[in-house]
Amino acid sequence: MKINCVVVTYNRLALLKECVQALKAQTLPPTELWIIDNCSTDGTKEWLDSLKGDSKLHVVRTERNIGGAGGFALGTKLAVEAGCDFVWLMDDDTMPQPDALKLLAKVAAADDKTGFVCSKVLWTDGTLHAMNKPALVEKPFGGAEALTVGGETCFACKLCSFVSVMVSSDAVRKVGLPIKDFFIWCDDIEYTDRIKRVGYECYFVPASQVYHKTRQNYFPSIDKAPNEMAGRFYYQVRNTCYLKRRSTNKLKFYISVLNKYRLYMHRLKCRDDLSHIAEFKKAVIKGCLDGLHFNPTIEYIKD
Repeated sequence: MKINCVVVTYNRLALLKECVQALKAQTLPPTELWIIDNCSTDGTKEWLDSLKGDSKLHVVRTERNIGGAGGFALGTKLAVEAGCDFVWLMDDDTMPQPDALKLLAKVAAADDKTGFVCSKVLWTDGTLHAMNKPALVEKPFGGAEALTVGGETCFACKLCSFVSVMVSSDAVRKVGLPIKDFFIWCDDIEYTDRIKRVGYECYFVPASQVYHKTRQNYFPSIDKAPNEMAGRFYYQVRNTCYLKRRSTNKLKFYISVLNKYRLYMHRLKCRDDLSHIAEFKKAVIKGCLDGLHFNPTIEYIKD
């Protein structure tokens, strides 16, 4: 099985170095490593230039920061076009344990209908990372059923984050690439859901573990997010508006946008620190307005 790994990075050189080291320590090494550098300005370019002697490493530096979504779309396209069975996706602050890829590959190889397999994501203290919990397929009366695939315990999965998910190239060619115009947030949810909806089998493999080295163990909720993330909520609001519009009629969609605005404004009042409240409000308002007509296209790989 040929597995190409894609890492998207932006101005986090120390974390990128640690991530690359963890990838090199895999008991099942990736066939090729593609690093998408989103026009970093912190010395990342120079460090990556020093690695050019590695024939299995491919570095692509963008002309501008195209966001995590743009990076994953570009990296997935290049990795699949280079020829592989699966693409393993992650951010530069993802630190896979030595057998993380081996365990994902073991499950994927046991089912030729696999669309994606994902890892268990932990924070630095070993607790589950709040941002990266996969959505599991539940039984009719609640709870997820454990399965045995390829000798490993796993769970049927509906969607997950891009923090260590291995996607089949067959699925990429069938459903297209992640939506690059999302820039950040929701691109992984939309993409893995898209793969699941067309009928692929998708699995969460708890034994495959990675650490997500964010500064805090947080879920991106506007009432608790750090002040420096205020502007990012524009993308969360706009992108979730798009996801809602795809799944409902026009009247219900407009009502949902109004309700979204109301909920965000209510949650903003619950923030402990109100010093940047104007920036958060501006992001929400602009996201709701742009979300009314935001209609990105899905790019497909040409044979």
